[in-house]
Amino acid sequence: MVTRQTISRGSRSAVKVIINLMKYIIPAIFVLKVLEHSGWLIRIADFFAPYMAYMGMPGEGALVILLGQVSIYSAIAAMVTLGLTVKQLTIMSTFISIYHSFAVETIVISKGGGNGLLIMSLRFIAAVMACLVLNLIIPGV
Repeated sequence: MVTRQTISRGSRSAVKVIINLMKYIIPAIFVLKVLEHSGWLIRIADFFAPYMAYMGMPGEGALVILLGQVSIYSAIAAMVTLGLTVKQLTIMSTFISIYHSFAVETIVISKGGGNGLLIMSLRFIAAVMACLVLNLIIPGV
């Protein structure tokens, strides 16, 4: 049975989660909007467009990938602001889920005795390969 106490605890938890996510989402949107209004977003997108096209992503996807290295939540916020198709969202989400926060995770792997550079490289290759395959098998633009 749902009590007032349950609703109160749930509401407090929800507010904490929302505030925590806002720490990532607002700066990511701010950075993208500054880049967009300054003209740099178009320049960056144009530079990366030929490479990103192989994976079915627009040039702006490079910024999403970079923001994904800071936080997955920043990448999600960036994806939302770009107005991507379902296919592009799926491909980009796959890339970010495989290859995110590589700097922090590489340090953790290295401290644990693993080869951080090897793992980082394998994750990048796996992300690119997954996106190439998804671009071929998912119908759409």
